[in-house]
Amino acid sequence: MQTFVYPDKDTMSREAANYTVRVAREAIAKRSRFSFALSGGTTPGKFYGLLASEPYRSQIDWSLVHLFWSDERCVAPEDPQSNYYLAQEVLLSKLNLSPAQIHRMPAERPDREQAAADYAAEIRQVLGGEVPVFDVIQLGMGPEAHTASLFPHQPSLKENTRLIMPVSVPKPPPDRLTFTPPLLRAANHLLFMATGADKTDALYEVLEGADNPEEYPTQGIVRQAKGEVIWMLDPQIAQKLNAQKK
Repeated sequence: MQTFVYPDKDTMSREAANYTVRVAREAIAKRSRFSFALSGGTTPGKFYGLLASEPYRSQIDWSLVHLFWSDERCVAPEDPQSNYYLAQEVLLSKLNLSPAQIHRMPAERPDREQAAADYAAEIRQVLGGEVPVFDVIQLGMGPEAHTASLFPHQPSLKENTRLIMPVSVPKPPPDRLTFTPPLLRAANHLLFMATGADKTDALYEVLEGADNPEEYPTQGIVRQAKGEVIWMLDPQIAQKLNAQKK
């Protein structure tokens, strides 16, 4: 794992955009495709917007990009609570992507089990493999160390077969679909963006604590990740973390 601290969210967002551009260009050169899974929350909004604007936009061949989502709330895509809604507002609406490049997680469907299975099949169809490998999965982390929609002490943490599964979590809206641990761990690059001092205790346990993935789900992802893990932090979370290390 590599950890970087930036003075503010704007600088962090620019560095996340630079990182994504570099990985995208490498992936396209190797495989003629860049697979990118997005997250939700407030932190990545600026980052997504930068990717759709210059100088970043023209550095990626967007015709070879496939976009997915690592989790989604069970709401309509036009609902502001939807992770897709954020990306649509600041990224998708600014790019000339074909519908075949945008792989929205259909979490609003009544049959959540079937929706999860269909999304897993779509991922396999595009990326191939029993456990497909994303080029980049961009993630955040909550104060209780959840990532995607994997929360402490939930059955999803022990899922080893399915790629996508429905969950009900202790945070509104509770019903969601999420990537499972095997799919997250398989990625070539995991890019975490974390802000706010309220997450420091969890981050300390994830990075420095004893193994306890049931209590700190992100720990179980990053410590078993097969690819590169990057943490981008703001001063609030980093300052308190450094104080705890001392």
